[in-house]
Amino acid sequence: MMNVINKTIQGLVLASLMLMTPVFADMVVIVHPSNDNPITQDFLKNLYLGKTQTFEDGSRAKPLDLSPGDDLRQTFLRIAVEQKPVQYRRHWSKALFTGGGEPPEEVTSQRQVIEMIAENPDMIGYVDAELLDDRVKSVLRVRM
Repeated sequence: MMNVINKTIQGLVLASLMLMTPVFADMVVIVHPSNDNPITQDFLKNLYLGKTQTFEDGSRAKPLDLSPGDDLRQTFLRIAVEQKPVQYRRHWSKALFTGGGEPPEEVTSQRQVIEMIAENPDMIGYVDAELLDDRVKSVLRVRM
């Protein structure tokens, strides 16, 4: 009887731990539905570091960034921009000081990223894939 109770408790503990394990969805890079420009990781890296300001067709590219400390931003910086948040912050501090450009516009939520891109063909940003809707177009999926 005691053995059955112990196995039941072990099973419940294991099930609880599995439920507590964080599950991350994919991240998607999004643009306005009318934007047909190809988007690559190299383009994203150069755009978010201020090394390019236009899409391939010559139109202005306006990147949106989530607030510092946001988990998705940290993941995006690590995977797409290939920088740690401290490196990214340092890069933009130096660029601002030397007149080397301005960092991407920061927004407070992923929903705000979607709303702004839905209204502006020049904007580009990133959100959790689960938030994707038909007001914007996914151009690159990042597996997390």
